[in-house]
Amino acid sequence: MNKALEYAKKSVKAKTTPKYVKKQCKEFIKIAEGKDKKYVLNEKKVQQIESILKLLVMPRGLKAGKSLYECTVGYQWLFYTSVLAVVYRDHPERRRYETGILEIARKNFKTYTVGTIFILLFLLEPRFSKFYSVAPDGSLSREVKTAIEETIKSSPLLYLHNDEPRFKILRDYIQFNLTESRYIPLNYSTGRMDGKLPNVFLADEVGALPNSYPIEAMRSGQLNILNKLGCIISTKYPTAHNPFEDEVRYAKRVLDGIEDDETVFALL
Repeated sequence: MNKALEYAKKSVKAKTTPKYVKKQCKEFIKIAEGKDKKYVLNEKKVQQIESILKLLVMPRGLKAGKSLYECTVGYQWLFYTSVLAVVYRDHPERRRYETGILEIARKNFKTYTVGTIFILLFLLEPRFSKFYSVAPDGSLSREVKTAIEETIKSSPLLYLHNDEPRFKILRDYIQFNLTESRYIPLNYSTGRMDGKLPNVFLADEVGALPNSYPIEAMRSGQLNILNKLGCIISTKYPTAHNPFEDEVRYAKRVLDGIEDDETVFALL
């Protein structure tokens, strides 16, 4: 049993698990156990995710020096596995989910989860892929980039090959030299995000965004991407009307069966 399936089964049984988390876990269990007619878990992708996490080393904190495989917690396993390894049964190279939503309380490694997703993408996505992160301000964007940079530099088995770095780490972007895939952190703006062509984008602290323009601009640039993915992640904010609440309301309608949308994965 993989870590994501183990977490999903425990969550379904636990009385403290939130209602919509249980619903999403039940759907994942059905797919992971091969009982879904349309979708299946790509075991090769799951093994790749596990192998990469074993190469990565936690750069600081109480678990500094341990592998991310040891440090990754249940919800992270489920999120990584679902958005990156649930595929069409008749087209195993095509991912099911195009949107991954994570609503989570503060101090639950959210920023580090974001950074880990991008490191996984460097090794799993096709050549010349473009990854963008969008945040309400520059300091949040830099936090994600710092998490990626510190982890890569703390992981010699990934970072170095014959004493030469596999990554180019500059102020404005990080590039994986073997595939020339590039991650670019973006600050919030009202009109400078159109024209980007992201394979994957990640919007962080969406509850603090004043409007949905960054998300819509990223999505509009993905029209011709086969395995497009947008991750929408945030904690709660004290406003009832913000872009994240809109995404969460829609995800709940999907999980309740009111909206017919098989491309949305949500841990709420």
